[in-house]
Order: sequence, then structure tokens, then C-alpha cells
Amino acid sequence: MTAKLIHDKSVSKIAEKYRQAGYTVLVDPEPEDIPFDLGTYRPNLIVNKNEAEGYIIEFNGSGRQTSIDRLKEIAEIVSEHTGWRFLLINEEDALLKDNSNEGNLLSWQQIFTRKTQGERLISLGENEGAFLSLWGILEALLRRRAEEVTIPIERFPTVSLIKHMYSQGELSIEEYDRAMLLLSVRNRFIHGFEAPEVNESVSELLALVNELISLWAPQLSQS
Repeated sequence: MTAKLIHDKSVSKIAEKYRQAGYTVLVDPEPEDIPFDLGTYRPNLIVNKNEAEGYIIEFNGSGRQTSIDRLKEIAEIVSEHTGWRFLLINEEDALLKDNSNEGNLLSWQQIFTRKTQGERLISLGENEGAFLSLWGILEALLRRRAEEVTIPIERFPTVSLIKHMYSQGELSIEEYDRAMLLLSVRNRFIHGFEAPEVNESVSELLALVNELISLWAPQLSQS
């Protein structure tokens, strides 16, 4: 099967998932089908909730080079139109059975609440549970920040998310290194391997979470 056929098959799968969820879907839309001017750019899909709301979707297949800088510009134009969002969907996301979770990222208040719960687990000596809880918060922070600064990668797998957030200047090299080291601990732990470093790493994870919160949400109360 050629790369184009694989790409087209994946796009068709994504389109069908949205149709089954009740959306109106256009595959490979013509310029006149796009509800606002995106220049020469043509998305793979336009998904309509209704006449005034929907998604402009680009599919990024495996092995395909994607310019996040270019797509960030498209995402910024789309974000200027109320009710519309730009989504960059990759191969892994195309294989998921459910596409119903767009827009359901944790709110800042939910992030603060869950962080408090993670800190409580640490105080009780439940370091493994605290690590998993805080890891979920770290991913939520990365995805919410990506959405807020219109970097269309909030649905990407974790490792790609971390790398792109670093390449886009949202993470420093030191924060990137810490996140990748913590990711390796998380992967060993959740895949059933011994990970005694969880007990030591949970404090480092909490410190990174607190650091990113202070950078990205300094105006919000954590009470």
C-alpha cells in the first residue's frame, strides 16, 4: 500500500468517527468550502458542529515531516473565529476508537485541585499514587499551554508533545531534560518494570509541576 493510500485511509477513518458522532464532515475541502480565508492552505477535513462551530483538521501521518511553525500560523488565524478550532491529528490519534474528547482538557482550577490531591498522597507516603496523579497534571499543563498559545499539538503523544513544546520555546532545555527523565521513570513504572526511583522522582515531578504553573498561570489563585 502506497503512502498516499495509507494517508487517505487514515483520513477516512477520522472522518467516519466524526460522522458517527453526529458531525458534518468534508474531506479534502475546496477553498470555497473553508468558512474563512486561510490563503493557499487546504486542510484534510472540515468538521462542522453547526454552521458557526467546527474544526479545521490536518492529519499528520507517520513519517511525514510537519512544520509546527507553519501550522501554528494557521491555528492562530482559525482561533480568531469564534467557535472554530484547528486540530493537528497524528497516526496514533487516528487509531483511537473515540474522538469525543476535544475541548475537555482540565481547567486550571481542576489542575490546582488535583495537584493538592497529589500533595496529600505524598504526605501520606503514597508516592506511587502521587507520581501517577502528578504525571497526569504535568501532561494536562503541557496540553493546556499548547492550546492557549495555539500550538496545535495538544492531542499529540506525550513524548512528541514534550519535544515540540521545547522546540517552540515553551520549555527550557533544563525543563525538557527533567521532563524526559521523568517520562522514562513513568514508562518503566506503568509498563510493569521495577522503578524504585519513583519514590525519589515524585518530589522532582511536583517541583516541575509547580514551576510550570508559576510560569503559565501566575495570575490564578491556587486556593
